[in-house]
Amino acid sequence: MKITKSLFFIISFSTIAFAQNGEKNFIDQPYIEVTGHIETEIIPNEIYLNIALNENDKKGKISIEEQENQMISTLRSLSIDLGKNFSILDFNGYYKRKFLADDQVTKTKRYELIINDGKTLGKVYQALDRIDISNISIVKTSHTDIEKIRRETKLKALKAAKEKANDYASAMSQALGKALFIKEIQNTIHSNYSNVLNSVNGVVGTGYTRRLKQEKIQALNLKTIRVSETILAKFILN
Repeated sequence: MKITKSLFFIISFSTIAFAQNGEKNFIDQPYIEVTGHIETEIIPNEIYLNIALNENDKKGKISIEEQENQMISTLRSLSIDLGKNFSILDFNGYYKRKFLADDQVTKTKRYELIINDGKTLGKVYQALDRIDISNISIVKTSHTDIEKIRRETKLKALKAAKEKANDYASAMSQALGKALFIKEIQNTIHSNYSNVLNSVNGVVGTGYTRRLKQEKIQALNLKTIRVSETILAKFILN
């Protein structure tokens, strides 16, 4: 019995306090819920390349060391900061013994090169192609200020949501009050780079096809990065 009375007292006290305060829970107030969506397109200034060198001693190919020296010399001639933008990803080698034949030795080495624009991409690809290094692929594109751009895009999306809510409120002859709720409901970064080098890698041969390949290299054009942000907001309707 004591427990029941105590519980009743607490509920009654809470009700009185609520009435004296005179405030409503936001769910009991008239409000409007809207979303704001903004997309920002930017040109990437960080292009991550994967370069692979392959050696097969049995076929008399140029050694990994020689290929590497040629590649480094070529990249330096393009004024690329190798100390900052060039690194080794991995180095693998395996030996295959054969009966009544020479043993086969295969080595592979992969590198990461970061360049800053499409023009330099074309120069790098063209220069390395001249020394028969064409196993190059773009693995990622980004921008040095990507986080700042994302924040700015989110703020623009929030402003778009408020403008939309204002328009709706005005259409109903009401005024927009303070914000009750703000939430990020969607944020994506679209970076389409996968096919940039594929069309070039598919052109193989000499003579006319060689010239065609050079033309394709010179025409390389990177896609923009698309930053997409959506904000959900709820505002009081006065």
